[in-house]
Amino acid sequence: MAADLGAVRKEPIIMLHPEDAELREQRSRLRAELTVLLLQKDNLQLVQGRRIEAAYLRRFGALELEVYESYCAYKRAKRKADETRARLNRREAVDEAELNAALDAEFAVYREKLDARMEKMNRILSPGESSGLTAAGREALKTLYRKAVKALHPDLHPEAGEAEKTLLQRAMDAYRHRDLAELRAVCEALPEADSEAPDTLEAMRSEIRQLRKRIRAFSEELEALKQTNPYRLRVFLEDEARAAAHREELIQMLQSYREGKKACEERIRAMLHPEAEDEA
Repeated sequence: MAADLGAVRKEPIIMLHPEDAELREQRSRLRAELTVLLLQKDNLQLVQGRRIEAAYLRRFGALELEVYESYCAYKRAKRKADETRARLNRREAVDEAELNAALDAEFAVYREKLDARMEKMNRILSPGESSGLTAAGREALKTLYRKAVKALHPDLHPEAGEAEKTLLQRAMDAYRHRDLAELRAVCEALPEADSEAPDTLEAMRSEIRQLRKRIRAFSEELEALKQTNPYRLRVFLEDEARAAAHREELIQMLQSYREGKKACEERIRAMLHPEAEDEA
């Protein structure tokens, strides 16, 4: 009896493979690296891209709109001159009112594109883009978003279901709009993290291979993204020489379209009113 009372119950000893700790460390490091890349991509698309586009439009938007409007006017005038010449060659009467109405209908799509550009510029430049967050608030926003990405992103959790995808979209929208309260609400709704079950060595090796593959793909995607608009417009905001050259190029285009429109109008007058040209 005394021997029984003094007996010590021993817990089973689990012997880990020597490679286990190394694989877990590699996996943890690669997961963190992939998380950083995901955050960089989202920050580029949801925050930096909007800022670059807004800054570019403040500097060049009005001039670009003027260039496009002049381009549309030139194309319309050229189309009118060509159609006028074609009708005269066929010995048809040219009704300017009818021709103008037809051209208005034909070029309505250009007007729609111009209106869409103006609407987009007004939307991007409209007040209220800034949330008024303090420095501490911006830091909290980044921390919360990182937490949401780590818990929900399908590239880190391929098994994620629709509920997780919906939460991630809410987090992305909140991050885009700098909505700290909404992002806090999303993080409060995050699924409970299960304690990590023991992994086999082969399962960890497989995940490490997949993580490395995703990291390479994301790194390439991130670099490619930086070469597209609006990110490549950054050079016109950071290099004054490039900015001046770009403005000069836009001005030259504007003058070229205006001169082209004027030449087309003179062609039309010469074709429709040759007597006025003779008198001149």
